[in-house]
Amino acid sequence: MHESARGVTCGFPLRFCLRCPFGRQYIPQSCGRLSIGFKESGMGMEAPTASLESAKVRLDQLKSIKGQLSRQVGEARKCGESPDGLIADLQHVSAEIKRLSKQLKKQLNETPAKEKWTPPPIEMPLAITDMQVSGPVRVEECTDALKSAAGAYVDQHPGASIWHRPVISNFIESTYGHRTRYLCALDRNGRMVGVLPVVRLQSRLFGNFLVSMPYFNYGGVLADNKEVASILIAAADLWRKTLDSGHLELRSGRDYGLDLPQKTDKVTFWLPLPDNSDELWASFQPKLRSQIRRGQRELAGFTIGGPELLDEFYRVFSENMRDLGTPVYGRIFFQNLLSSLKGHVWLVIARIDEQAAGCAFLTSYRGRMEVPWASTLRRYNHASINMIMYWRMLEFAIQQGCEVFDFGRCSRDAGTYRFKQQWGAHPLKLYWDYVLPEGKALPALNPDNPKFKLMIAVWQRLPVWAANLIGPHIVKVLP
Repeated sequence: MHESARGVTCGFPLRFCLRCPFGRQYIPQSCGRLSIGFKESGMGMEAPTASLESAKVRLDQLKSIKGQLSRQVGEARKCGESPDGLIADLQHVSAEIKRLSKQLKKQLNETPAKEKWTPPPIEMPLAITDMQVSGPVRVEECTDALKSAAGAYVDQHPGASIWHRPVISNFIESTYGHRTRYLCALDRNGRMVGVLPVVRLQSRLFGNFLVSMPYFNYGGVLADNKEVASILIAAADLWRKTLDSGHLELRSGRDYGLDLPQKTDKVTFWLPLPDNSDELWASFQPKLRSQIRRGQRELAGFTIGGPELLDEFYRVFSENMRDLGTPVYGRIFFQNLLSSLKGHVWLVIARIDEQAAGCAFLTSYRGRMEVPWASTLRRYNHASINMIMYWRMLEFAIQQGCEVFDFGRCSRDAGTYRFKQQWGAHPLKLYWDYVLPEGKALPALNPDNPKFKLMIAVWQRLPVWAANLIGPHIVKVLP
């Protein structure tokens, strides 16, 4: 054994090495058997003296040497020199690789396999719990005096989402001018026992109705018990009647038996996260890992940041929304939301050829990272940019100490359903409850409604600048 000019330990005895693969030029025929850390005995090769990991490193080194020897054989032939010595050395290396591979395989078979991490079952926490309340309960609209208590109540409630926070109602009102009511339930001692944020959307095209909460995946009631929830819903319904609104939509994540008409055609995907990304990676199917690696090869840059990425984010997001036939939120929507959620929000940019090709909007709240919006440009679909982007976001979620990654909602028959499922995430049915006037049917504001099919087809043909100009005026009245 000797150390080459590059400081790498070579497996060839020094007396045989005139020009070895680690910096010298030629290995003559007389090169003897390689020394690779095995002892010879009458039974052949004994167990390696080094650890399993060291043996794997040595195997990689030998494969590298084999490759260099193969190239030197070709170079010798081109120069008219005899390659016989190199060929003999190549045969020795190949034989040692074969022996070491067999030994490693035997060791691996004898080593007890570590139990593979798999995503455990998960369910959505209760938004309506079963706690005793000191009655009677009264409902008040949230004032500046109550805002701090309301925020604290949301922050400690197990079923709360980031969209239940009072700051989100303020964001919607200041960004779009919609009327909002943040209803607070107080017990006889003035203690907060429930909240219900409600927003009114009104337009000639889509009608007049209330939603908790529009634009986002979650909303509805947070309450200490079912009775408090019913009182809050009754107060919201009273406001609906005052406004002559058509219905009240409550975006719940579970069925609380409120005896209200429901829609259950949407699901969200939650993925419980392990302590480190290696375990998550090992849980993926080979096909998924291959797609991620492909995206990694194409990826030229990946950045997670804040408002400084908004221009790139909006360019990608708005073009993708146009391609989908969906009106886009205005840039001011995301700018204001970034400001409202400071400390809980990030923008993501994935680049190919130094150009933004994918983007995402991330929020984190109480151990759950959610991606309410993500887009990639269609011309980069071949590069698996979405695969590497989501993998990097999952790594980021683990680094941030999150316990759950929320892929966001979709329909059961959508292509996005299969995309989210392949990561090992669990589908959780969403229960959207409705308060309706007697005899009125459930609303049909969705892309599958034939009424909107033509509109979507026309929208997909618009120039991006036109879609960005018109879209914000439409989407602000869509839930």
